[in-house]
Amino acid sequence: MSFFSNPFVILATLSLIVQSLIMFMLFCGYWLKTKAKFPLHARVMTAAVILHVVMIFTFMVPALILALIPVFIVPHLSSLTSLITLIHAPLGTAAVSLGLYLVLSWRSSGLSRCFERRKIMFATMAVWLAALIFGFVLYGVLYWAALMG
Repeated sequence: MSFFSNPFVILATLSLIVQSLIMFMLFCGYWLKTKAKFPLHARVMTAAVILHVVMIFTFMVPALILALIPVFIVPHLSSLTSLITLIHAPLGTAAVSLGLYLVLSWRSSGLSRCFERRKIMFATMAVWLAALIFGFVLYGVLYWAALMG
């Protein structure tokens, strides 16, 4: 299987590139916070969360439901692909849930209460980064042959 002959590889690669862009946005948002540019920080983080939610429902949920669960997880629960997926999916769910909580709480209470949520923000970044790492690993396990072929 070559890279360009499989639309799933192309879509997964596109998703991975966008997820990397989202993580870059999160780091830029963090940098903006260190420069005390809080309104811009909030807008960048909001854009990253919105883009992430779009990617989840456009690429990840369909892949999980249509491919990963029936092809890997159900028939081969202890396989490497299943184990990585069973770690990646809850981490990603936690990351997007925390991100949505932070964005929605900022939208409802304004920037003045954000400083109270610093620990949640750092936890969200850590969980999000872990989910991204497991996403890269899952991508490598699923598509290594196509990338090398």
